[in-house]
Amino acid sequence: MINIAINGFGRIGRSIMRVALMREDIRKHMRIVAINDICDWEILCYLLEHDSTHGILPFAPTFDKNTLKFSHQDIPPIATLNHKDSQNLDFAALGVDIVLESSGVFLDSQSLTHHCQKGVKKVILCASPTDSMPIFAQGVNESKYNGEIIFSNASCTANALAPLCKIIDNEFGIESMSFCITHSYTNEQSLLDSVYPNDKRRSRAAAQNIIPTSTGATNTLIRLLPKLQGKVGGHSVRVPVSNVLLLDITFILSSQTSQDTLNKCLIQVSKNEMKGIIGIDSKQGVSSDFIGNPHSVVFVPDLSYIVNGNMARIMAWCDNEWGYANRVLDMAKMCCDV
Repeated sequence: MINIAINGFGRIGRSIMRVALMREDIRKHMRIVAINDICDWEILCYLLEHDSTHGILPFAPTFDKNTLKFSHQDIPPIATLNHKDSQNLDFAALGVDIVLESSGVFLDSQSLTHHCQKGVKKVILCASPTDSMPIFAQGVNESKYNGEIIFSNASCTANALAPLCKIIDNEFGIESMSFCITHSYTNEQSLLDSVYPNDKRRSRAAAQNIIPTSTGATNTLIRLLPKLQGKVGGHSVRVPVSNVLLLDITFILSSQTSQDTLNKCLIQVSKNEMKGIIGIDSKQGVSSDFIGNPHSVVFVPDLSYIVNGNMARIMAWCDNEWGYANRVLDMAKMCCDV
C-alpha cells in the first residue's frame, strides 16, 4: 500500500482526494494518510463534502481532533495539519511515501527537497515548475521516467494539449501550431474588479467578463515535447464558467491529410495507446457535459477541419480539475511501480 500526503487542499487538492476515494483501483493501491493546509479544517471538511461543481461526496467526512473520518468503513482516518511553513512538515513521521504538492506556493525543487531529507520517497508537484525540475505527463513522456525523486506532473492545460500534439506530430508532422485555451475562471481571479498584479485584464470581474490573457502552457508543452521548440504560440481566454476548458488548435502539417484521416487517427489511438488519456466526444457536448470526465482531453471529431490539405484545426474538451487529478494519481502509482 502506497501512503500519500497532500500539501494544499484547494481545488486540485480536494479533487485529488475525491478521485482517490472514488476510484476503486486507486483505493486498492494507495491511501491518503495526511493533508496539510493553512485554512480552517471545519470549513475544509465541509468543502470536501459539498462541492458546487462536482456535487456531494458519497463518503460523508467528519472532522474531529485533527482527523478526517469517513462514513465508509474501508476508508481509514486521515491526519490533518495546519503548517504554514512547509519546512515544518514531517510527513515521513506519518509513514508517507509520496507527497503531492498542490498548494500552488512551492514550485521549485529547492522548496520541496526537505520532504525527501526527512524520509519521503517521492514528491510530485501538481503544477508546472519554475525551475528545471523534470516534467512528465501520462501518454506523452512517462516512459522516460527513471526514478526521479522530485518531479512535476505538468499543468492541466499541458496534460490536455500534449497527447494530441504528440500523436499529430508523429503521424503528420507539425511545422508550426497556434492554440487558444478557453478556460474557466480560477480562484486567483476576483468576483469584482480588483487589482491583479501585472495584468490589467485579469483585474476585471471573473464572472462578468470574457478575459483574454496569457498562458504558461506553451513553455510546459515544449518541455514535454522538445521537438516543438520554436513551433508553438498560444494564449488563453478566461470565461464565466466554474470548470472545464476548451482547446482550439491550428496546425500547419508537414504532410497532406484529410478531415477523415485525421479524425480516424485520433479515434484509433484513443482506443489503444492513449486509452484513458484521450476521449472522444461523439454527442455534440457542451462544457457542462464534461464535468467529472477523467480523460486528460476529449477530442471533438465533428469540429475538426482541413484547409489546403496541410492546415488542420481541431477542438477538444478537458475537465481541468477532475482529469488532472486522475493523472496525478496515475503518475503516483506509476512511479512506485517502476
